[in-house]
Amino acid sequence: MNRENRKQKELEKKMARIWQSFQDAGKEKQALLTDHTFSFHVDDTGAGWEYVHFLLDGKSYGFRISYIGPGISEFVNVSMSLDKKESVQFTWYDEPGEYTWLFSRRDDLIYIEAPYVKNGFFLKYEYFCTEILKGWIN
Repeated sequence: MNRENRKQKELEKKMARIWQSFQDAGKEKQALLTDHTFSFHVDDTGAGWEYVHFLLDGKSYGFRISYIGPGISEFVNVSMSLDKKESVQFTWYDEPGEYTWLFSRRDDLIYIEAPYVKNGFFLKYEYFCTEILKGWIN
């Protein structure tokens, strides 16, 4: 098994545990787990960098990404085209370093692990996609 296949299998196992834990939580706790505010915005600095920032529950996070790797349009495409039972990682590059996002969708929910956010979080998938589009277009 090659390295990419192993990484995907590990990701699938991790996400199976997370989604099982969510299912086991019960309806009231599930409602609390998905009750987050989220917004997203991108600034083009025009100098080979873009600055990505997002708000989660009122707390601001941000980082810059290099044009040498995947850009904002690729991030938008990946995050908004997830199948109903798909998990993927998306990595942006900085010099040096990288910022990896984890997306896992199950029907109308998405689980996200984002740079600098200590714990992963759940959102309604439609809400997430709306906020990503607003931040990309504006």
